[in-house]
Amino acid sequence: MMLALLMLVASSGATTSPDGPRWEKVFEETKSNSWVSGVWALGRDDWFASGKWGVAKASKAGIERHAAGTSVLGLFGEAPNSVYALGADELIMHFDGHRWIEEHKGPTPKRPGRGADLLHSAFYSAAAGTSMVAFGPSLALERQSNGTWVAPPKDEMKKLSLLSQVGPTVPLPPGCDEAGWHWLGKDSGWFFCHDGRAFMFEGGATAPKGKLPRACTKTLDSSTYRDGDIYATCGAATVWKTEGQTWRLLATLKGEKELPSISVTGDCVFVAGRRTIWRSCR
Repeated sequence: MMLALLMLVASSGATTSPDGPRWEKVFEETKSNSWVSGVWALGRDDWFASGKWGVAKASKAGIERHAAGTSVLGLFGEAPNSVYALGADELIMHFDGHRWIEEHKGPTPKRPGRGADLLHSAFYSAAAGTSMVAFGPSLALERQSNGTWVAPPKDEMKKLSLLSQVGPTVPLPPGCDEAGWHWLGKDSGWFFCHDGRAFMFEGGATAPKGKLPRACTKTLDSSTYRDGDIYATCGAATVWKTEGQTWRLLATLKGEKELPSISVTGDCVFVAGRRTIWRSCR
């Protein structure tokens, strides 16, 4: 696949923030029929993006694109030398610190059924054994020690698909009827109740994170975790952060309808819009 080195172009995009930090565009897809799906950052100038066109890696030298041959729907990052791109046609690519390696792609023709060949996220969980699990709407694949990916037997597939969507069995706080689960790391995540209360689950224990903002109870697009705080993108293109048990609005990104991905590193917050990657640094 051809690699193209593009210079990084940043503009002072128009957004609002209650505390004043500027948000700037650091990546923009100009094709009208294209889109951005994800962002995963290591530092201010060191980050990855994904979309219909494939994947991209940014550094101080610029942005290097890599065509994937199909749409990339999400990124799962572990370390500078371990980033996964997940997409249509059961696509799984792995960045080893130097190059992208295609570890898996599904059979052709595509299997019938809505979402049957789509992957968009990954997780680790003791409930799933020691393997990394990549998943989509109705598909779950397990990574083997040799770097290959396999589909488990039908019953195990159902178990992993359910685990990917609703999370592990956790001790629910009194009066909590769980309404949603979001993976954050190995055996960790956060969930919220139908009454809007949010809780972190880490180390086998739950910790209260206050009550979700109304915008997040209606639509919660993505979330991540950094230094004890949850960061989330919610309906009407808003960005939120927990501070103890309070949810604080960081920004409303004008011109965006949804923000499908968020990543936090050091003193910078990155979010993906429809065709744009935005960055705000302290």
